[in-house]
Amino acid sequence: MTVAEKIEALRTKMTGHGADAVILPTSDPHMSEYIPAYWESRRWFSGFTGDAGTLVVTKEESLLWTDGRFFIQADQQLAGTPVKLMKMREPGVPTVSEYLGEHIRHGKVAVDGRLLSEGDAEILERKLSAAGSELLDCDLVAEVWTNDRPELPATPVWLLEERYAGKSCADKLAQVRAELKKAGADAQLYSLLGDVAWATNLRASDIDYNPFAIAFLLVTDKAAWLYLDAKRLEASAADYMKKSGVEVRPYAQLESDLKKGFDASKVLVSKPDISFSLYRSMTEGKDVQAVEGHDIITDVKAAKNPTECENMRTCHIYDGIALVRFKMELERRMAAGEVLTEWDAVEIAHKYRSQMPGNRGESFNTIAAYGANAAMMHYGPTAEQHASLQPKSFLLVDSGGQYLTGTTDVTRTFAMGPLTQKEKACYTWVLKSHIDIAGAVFPQGTTGKDLDAIARVQVWKHGLDYRCGTGHGVGYLGAVHEGPHSFRSSTVPLIPGMTITDEPGLYMEGEFGIRTENTLEVVQGEKTEYGQFYAFRPLTVFPIDKTAILPELLSAEETAYLDAYHKRVYDTLAPKLTEEERTWLKKACSPLSK
Repeated sequence: MTVAEKIEALRTKMTGHGADAVILPTSDPHMSEYIPAYWESRRWFSGFTGDAGTLVVTKEESLLWTDGRFFIQADQQLAGTPVKLMKMREPGVPTVSEYLGEHIRHGKVAVDGRLLSEGDAEILERKLSAAGSELLDCDLVAEVWTNDRPELPATPVWLLEERYAGKSCADKLAQVRAELKKAGADAQLYSLLGDVAWATNLRASDIDYNPFAIAFLLVTDKAAWLYLDAKRLEASAADYMKKSGVEVRPYAQLESDLKKGFDASKVLVSKPDISFSLYRSMTEGKDVQAVEGHDIITDVKAAKNPTECENMRTCHIYDGIALVRFKMELERRMAAGEVLTEWDAVEIAHKYRSQMPGNRGESFNTIAAYGANAAMMHYGPTAEQHASLQPKSFLLVDSGGQYLTGTTDVTRTFAMGPLTQKEKACYTWVLKSHIDIAGAVFPQGTTGKDLDAIARVQVWKHGLDYRCGTGHGVGYLGAVHEGPHSFRSSTVPLIPGMTITDEPGLYMEGEFGIRTENTLEVVQGEKTEYGQFYAFRPLTVFPIDKTAILPELLSAEETAYLDAYHKRVYDTLAPKLTEEERTWLKKACSPLSK
């Protein structure tokens, strides 16, 4: 079926259910960023393969909302289809709820309530109510997407040992219960897969690049229930759950348990993190008071414990070794005249990461983008579609790994040959932005939102910007994008133990893309009469390409920072490399000041 045929089939089902519009979000019942193929209805109906977006189909129109990271990709993939691109946060572009409130009058809007958060549902309902319309909890997708729909994944569930996790499941549940008591509640349902993985110390491979099992966790002041098919648990994991006081119940049983009640009177709810179907099953028609607040586990796991912090430093060393070998092979084969592609770069990086101790795959789909392709922030080559590498312009490689010792995320932009003055200037401005964040010192209570502008000043002064945040939190053998902290809109204070990326960039459509990214650890600085100060320490240990830098654009302080970083990279990695690798690294880490 073509995109047009799929949308017409959906409209037929809409009519049968009395719906005037249907919303297809990029989501699953766990409000995940990366979702199983089973839930990728937005992609199936629209043909747009980006990681974020919402498709709305009315009787007259079909529209797709996505953010600035995907404008170029969406323009290309929606061409020739009846789907209109709605560029989020651009002037004159309404939000999904604003559009529906304006265009659906005295009608009904359908959405699968498992895929829409309670927070978003309430915003939408206010807009619809003002227009005399209502929201229907209705799964229309299942009636259209039938023959080729993938199955839900059910991979083996295994136990992450406490020498990696740093704390036992029982201790973590005790911590959660203590926080529940502080919040004046006696229960909370955890839908986010990263929450469940952290609290139970369980991992699986249900989600691409995210080592999670599809499961829910309900914690009360007296009990804990894990909603996961028990047959999936390895023996050691099943025994661990029993010893930790966690009862395992069938995944599909959750909704009925919520409707019956679960011996709690005040339930703490983070409305952005629970589907409106589950929220209403839990609260409607029962003597249960919903106490609005934060997701406790999201907050407590944001700062890594000492064991996790030490392990994270280790996995970044493994990552650095793998990337040294990746770059050396890339250079060697290019110098020999071999024709290489973006996909070759992806496979070389995968080969060396997979050889590292405790590696459990990539933390996201590797971006190896040459030339103009790098202007698409989340472009990814495939075995079938990729560009050849040429001895000019830039190759941007954004990649990361999952290890028993943590999660990595690093981007380097490599000069593949001669560069224009514009390319060098843009590269240097991005580097200045990166250094400004990495070298920041800030008082206790400072948030990522407070610091975001520090990076942007270096590109703003040239009339430029980038349509994304400067950085995001990183999980521990978990989601590579993990809240609640970030550089952009987050108002959560940064505290020691948090890990966060520093990745400013510039993206010139049709020309090139540049991004320089390290993962940073928040560490304690000095305490003065003005209070406690914090700083950042780079976890990433891999050289930044110096051949694209215009040294005259760097201040003496910026040059000193880069030289000190490269000395640390060399001192950390050199003892673990071969003589040939050390020689390459010594040159890559030589002082710019010389």
